[in-house]
Amino acid sequence: MKAYLFIFFLLIHVSALAAEKDTDQVRIHSQNVLAGNPLEDNFNLKTGLSLSRLFQTSALLPTQNKHESHSENTGFGFNTSVGYKWSSWEVLFSSDALFGKLNDLTFKVENQEVRGDGSFRVFTLSPLVRYYSPYSIWNRWNIYTSAGPTWSLHTFIIQNNLNNSDFDHKKRISFENRGGSLNIGVEEIVPYKETHPAFFEVGYSYMRSHRIFIVDASDFKDVKTIKKGASKDFSGHYFIFRLGITLF
Repeated sequence: MKAYLFIFFLLIHVSALAAEKDTDQVRIHSQNVLAGNPLEDNFNLKTGLSLSRLFQTSALLPTQNKHESHSENTGFGFNTSVGYKWSSWEVLFSSDALFGKLNDLTFKVENQEVRGDGSFRVFTLSPLVRYYSPYSIWNRWNIYTSAGPTWSLHTFIIQNNLNNSDFDHKKRISFENRGGSLNIGVEEIVPYKETHPAFFEVGYSYMRSHRIFIVDASDFKDVKTIKKGASKDFSGHYFIFRLGITLF
């Protein structure tokens, strides 16, 4: 019986210490905010999931009927960002990795047209400036906006050659793109980031190709770049929804 009582009082003591620690952290946070030096003035790492809708355009060989090929696709993936935050501003590097199915898009490759179905991979990297507004939703979600330039790499894998060109299905078509992005979102208001606040945001990005790469991926251990060159034949824009949490 004495052993049970000892364990009971020990648990109460530990719970009290934990509550006191949480109270101290909130108090320190409040003091720092009043002093103009909030605890958010540090580095943070965020990650989450992404859902996008891509609208892609590829220039074709000049003909009397058609000069461009268009495709609309949905991509799924994940996002990560690392940043340094002040009280209202944050500078960060953000990236997205997206994957999806390609539906009937035609590319101009070395003066021939390659038309097909398959899949695509998109990797983006954006240095952004984010502003946290003084407005909130239900006193729980802080509204913010961010913007900045974007570099991206779009890789297309043609699995079904629809115009019977001599383009090998083991080859990959990659475009290096440049553009920009604009985002608006909300982040959970918490006393300190160790509680892993959540965020939700909607973004819009535009890109235009700068270079094209033809890659031989027949041996995944030794991927070779066959040809590369300047290109302005590919462009597009996409809307993206992101959700995630602050890891630390």
